[in-house]
Amino acid sequence: MKFPIRSESHQLEELSERFFLDHLPNNWAAEKPANDYGVDLRVDLFEGRHATGLELLVQLKASKKSTAGESEVVRLKVATYNLLWKKLQVDMLVKFVESEKEAYWLLFKDIPNPPQDQESFTVHIPKANRLSSAPWQKVQQYVRSVTDRKLAAMRVREIEKQ
Repeated sequence: MKFPIRSESHQLEELSERFFLDHLPNNWAAEKPANDYGVDLRVDLFEGRHATGLELLVQLKASKKSTAGESEVVRLKVATYNLLWKKLQVDMLVKFVESEKEAYWLLFKDIPNPPQDQESFTVHIPKANRLSSAPWQKVQQYVRSVTDRKLAAMRVREIEKQ
């Protein structure tokens, strides 16, 4: 009898997600959106047991082997970059490397704008940005800062309309 085969890409995808979730602060909550248009995980940031209303969007990538050199290389679709860049939430790109049992991260604010006439482009994630030692408190402070600025701008526009 024949049965379905689980592809290596599906296995890698699941390993990358497990690794990411295992390295989040214990009190943060992550969920996988029903429809994946570039957002693989949506993370709710908490302070202690208290919700903050802060969210982090994550695009996960994975490979079996590491890229040579001081950075991990990721091919990212320009359309995916554009979509995530337009979101109000802060976005993070994460690449899991199975052979190293490690993942590397980069905030989208640190990714140069891609050429819009291409389908995809290369992103270099510094290997110093190890997910296993990510500065989650600093990430949360940045998410709070961006969220507060965007909400303040929206509120000013609402007041001006009145």
